[in-house]
Amino acid sequence: MKRILKTRLLVPISLIVLLACGETKVVNGQYSQDIPKKALKYFNEAYRHYQYGEYREAEKSLQSAIDKHPSYVDAWDLLGRTYKALWENDKAIHAFRQALIYNPKHFFSHYELGNLYYNKQMLDSAQYYFNNVLKVSDSEDKYTQTARRQIRNIEFAREAMKNPVDITPVNLGPRLNSKNEEYSPALTIDGNTMFFTWRDGSLDIYHANEELYYSTKDKNGDWTYSRPIGPPINTADNEGAFSVTADGRYIFYTACNRSGGIGQCDIWLTSNTKGTWDRPLNLGKPVNSKHWESQPCISSDGRKLYFASDRPGGYGGIDLWVSTFTDTGWSAPVNLGPDINTIEDEQFPFIHPDGVTLYFSSYGHPGMGNADLFISHLKPDGTFAKPENLGYPINSVGHDWNLIVGRDGKTAVYSSDQIEGGQGGMDLYTFTLPENKRAQQVSYAQGTVFDEKTLKKLGASVELIPLDGGSPTITFAPSTTGEFLVALRGNTKYALNVSSKGYLFYSEHFDMPEVPTDEPYKLEIPLKKIEVGNAIILKNVFFDTDKFDLKDESTAELEKLYQFLEQNPDLKIEISGHTDNQGSSAHNLELSKNRALAVYNYLVSKGIDESRLSYAGYGDTQPIADNETDEGRAKNRRTEFKIVD
Repeated sequence: MKRILKTRLLVPISLIVLLACGETKVVNGQYSQDIPKKALKYFNEAYRHYQYGEYREAEKSLQSAIDKHPSYVDAWDLLGRTYKALWENDKAIHAFRQALIYNPKHFFSHYELGNLYYNKQMLDSAQYYFNNVLKVSDSEDKYTQTARRQIRNIEFAREAMKNPVDITPVNLGPRLNSKNEEYSPALTIDGNTMFFTWRDGSLDIYHANEELYYSTKDKNGDWTYSRPIGPPINTADNEGAFSVTADGRYIFYTACNRSGGIGQCDIWLTSNTKGTWDRPLNLGKPVNSKHWESQPCISSDGRKLYFASDRPGGYGGIDLWVSTFTDTGWSAPVNLGPDINTIEDEQFPFIHPDGVTLYFSSYGHPGMGNADLFISHLKPDGTFAKPENLGYPINSVGHDWNLIVGRDGKTAVYSSDQIEGGQGGMDLYTFTLPENKRAQQVSYAQGTVFDEKTLKKLGASVELIPLDGGSPTITFAPSTTGEFLVALRGNTKYALNVSSKGYLFYSEHFDMPEVPTDEPYKLEIPLKKIEVGNAIILKNVFFDTDKFDLKDESTAELEKLYQFLEQNPDLKIEISGHTDNQGSSAHNLELSKNRALAVYNYLVSKGIDESRLSYAGYGDTQPIADNETDEGRAKNRRTEFKIVD
């Protein structure tokens, strides 16, 4: 289906091609009418009103045209479309059926009646009219293809409605929802701030306004009354369909027809690192193009940006794409492929904080009709598996858009206009996903990077590496405040590396809890300046018990040390090994020396000049903790490096 006013509205809306007077003759071949001049005059007036969204004026002119010529098929047809635009669907059905009385082979009336009855969940009637489309059509155009797809969807819907998913959508209430439209929600990783797109309920879509709103949870865990995010993000033009980083400091959003833009609609970025939102910046090429880019979703690590676009190179209509942030900026977008994208529109991608579960909306995959919600998972080869429909009543015969899922993997928020008891228009709802449609639970860490002596907070580069090799490495840069929030997989051991210019890098490893909690895992990260005598423990260099062969899990840490020496070519370091007091002192001394030598040899093999390196084993002579406990002995078993020149 075609998108109405794609350059104006951020959410594509279906547009049915309007018949001009006399087009019935061309489409059906066997039918023609002689139209009285006065009836034709009223029809042309109505056509102009319709084009400008003046639907009540169009209705009056069409009624006058029909009074002058009751069998005026094009007038009945346009009246049906006018009532559809006014959401008066029963009147639209009457108008299209009147058109069929005077021309039983009127193609578009069969087509529109099929859609209208489908939206009323009157599946038998819908199938009857879609079958008629195929009977009267003499071409395989997009309307005929849509009719075939809708017949397929009717069969899917019948089966889905026999086997409904056990969910209970709950309206998020008047603090977030209103008589206007609310959709495209986004949550920070702690679940305490929700952003969404608000659109006024004007029937005149040419003048509808979209803006960004947000709400926070109060001390009782209830949502506060939503309010506009304000300038410089919200403007007199349209903004919406956006995503927020895990810490809530960066927003990727869509703006159309904006000064500084590249295409019809572009993706923009703004940050809030000092308490106020900065002036938005166009994300630029290659993410944006001269075409339509919208509905961004940033991954929880900030490295991958999923979005919707109708740029060339896709599979038809709007496709889903992904761009990766690299050392040189955003990479050329990659299409998510034919398992995800179809010849119809795919929209509103949401990648869960687990990094592998994708939810999105599609017109093209088998479903209940219009836009359905689907789930897919990232495979080890980097492609996504064939998607699964989320089922009825999560999906309905209406438009079901932009579902997001909390870090618990099961709490969903989405927008719908198909549920009774809403505040009006498209509202935000929440429900619990069935087990087979959930994402993985994730926990989250809250960290602070600071100068060890002055306690001043520092901007830094942070790397989190799963030591089991399961989930991908997470790399990001906290703001100048030195604070960050990041989603992490539960029941996983992570290596943590932190670096900042002028400081020694910091290393640590820790276990994320198996079951996510409402409280974050706290990380306090003190950094030491690059000064002679300062030393750090290489906490992610591992050896088997009583051995000195480096384990594979040590590679990431050793690479970090290698890069540090490359970036500081004048430094000289001593690598030292230390043990607890178990066993003989002589054995411990030899073991610690060999472990230090293993690190030394790794760095030499990478090309670090031997003159910059020395190594020593100190055995159990320099403990940093009590050797009377397992915890203390573990701290004493360590590998360090110290700046000596």
